[in-house]
Amino acid sequence: MKKISINQYYFWAVFSSLFLMNSCSKEDQNPQFTPGKNNFTISVDGVERSYVVHVPARYSGTESVPMVIFCHGSGQSGEQFYNVSGWKEVGDTANFLTVFPTALVYCTVEEGVIENKTKWNSFPGGSEFCPGQNKKDDVKFISEMITQLERIFKVDAKRIYMAGFSNGGQFTATCAIQISDRIAAVISCGGGGSFPTDTIYTPVRKLPVMLMFGNQDGKLLKKLGLPDNASVPMGFDSLYTLYPQLYFVQVKPYINNFELDENNYTIGGDNNPITFANYSGKSGDPNNVFLIAEVKGLIHEYPNGKNYPLNGAVYHWDWFKKFQLP
Repeated sequence: MKKISINQYYFWAVFSSLFLMNSCSKEDQNPQFTPGKNNFTISVDGVERSYVVHVPARYSGTESVPMVIFCHGSGQSGEQFYNVSGWKEVGDTANFLTVFPTALVYCTVEEGVIENKTKWNSFPGGSEFCPGQNKKDDVKFISEMITQLERIFKVDAKRIYMAGFSNGGQFTATCAIQISDRIAAVISCGGGGSFPTDTIYTPVRKLPVMLMFGNQDGKLLKKLGLPDNASVPMGFDSLYTLYPQLYFVQVKPYINNFELDENNYTIGGDNNPITFANYSGKSGDPNNVFLIAEVKGLIHEYPNGKNYPLNGAVYHWDWFKKFQLP
């Protein structure tokens, strides 16, 4: 039997280790995917996080494509909104990736009810978590998820967008402040305001932002002390004239955080089904804009063309695609 010297042994041991490390690294960076639904995980701060990616049938991997990240509401999941949001269908048509991450489960206290459910760690949340909860950094999760996806797919880094519903909408607003250098535009949908009323943040970049809500949204009605079967007026001026406190919850925080010109806005829509106001920033940057849209008859849900005539994903994509990172 041929003897192997000590030097040869160490050479092959080191070579084998490097080979295995390189093989694992390549496998981690290039996991298998197929057209349609794909489930991925990523470890962030020692916790395994999950998300679903829909790959459009026309994705070739040779050209960069946009990407839309959609964040679910409290007690929901990425899997659920993969199925019902309508975004994967729009992604198929327009040839872009759609991503549906899932929040972690926490003990929560809402309206006196204690339960364990998914919840994004965002502002203006905090009071809805049970005392002592070890809240994880969800913005870091999204940022590292984007980095992982940019290794796996050919993503157009200038056209990554985020939309979210309810608590997910609050969370996308948080991302609009903290990682706006990686996100081209952000939409929050459902409920009242997306930002605290007593704190002004400095975004990394003054990006395009939208807030959409229904005039029959139950959470909004409850905050105004109205019954469940009520509705607030359609129309920017009439709504905030009747409920000036709502202006300071919905509109004013955007004006403050993104340095918008409070007197520089235009009103559009026909009140059936949408009315909106477009604000411009004091900076003069065409990306420094805010659109607030009110939808007639919409309750507290993300409209998908089946639960409500308006298809939110179609409407939101038409707005998203106007913008990209500079």
